[in-house]
Amino acid sequence: YRVDPGVFSRRAVELLDQFALRQWKDEIIEAYSHGMKQRLIIAAALLHDPRVMVIDEPMVGLDPEAVHMVKDILKDLAARQTTIFVSTHTFSIAEDLCHRIGLIHQGTLLAEGSLKELKQIARRGEARLEEVFLTIIKEDTFL
Repeated sequence: YRVDPGVFSRRAVELLDQFALRQWKDEIIEAYSHGMKQRLIIAAALLHDPRVMVIDEPMVGLDPEAVHMVKDILKDLAARQTTIFVSTHTFSIAEDLCHRIGLIHQGTLLAEGSLKELKQIARRGEARLEEVFLTIIKEDTFL
């Protein structure tokens, strides 16, 4: 991404610190745990300060502390106007992170909106997102 070498060096150290990886900076990546590799991938994606990110299942393989860390980092990025598309099967991740949610079933976008809007569509005001999703896929009026 043509990141200036000086900027790259500074950002790399900042991101390794932010993702709690600095103490392993001299280790080969193959020695990293799955969760460490996942954090490193996200850190690498941030090196060039992207305006848009597309992330597939970002919490897979992370321990609870790392999940919390990554959620906080993604929320901070969104607050600084980075657009983040997150693909996940974990409804709680979408509930915690996303301002807008698209519910996709068998390759078809069934509904899209804020969590509140999706609950209204499904007529499930107090339901969790998983229940909203199940309601929407079972009622062919939404398809």
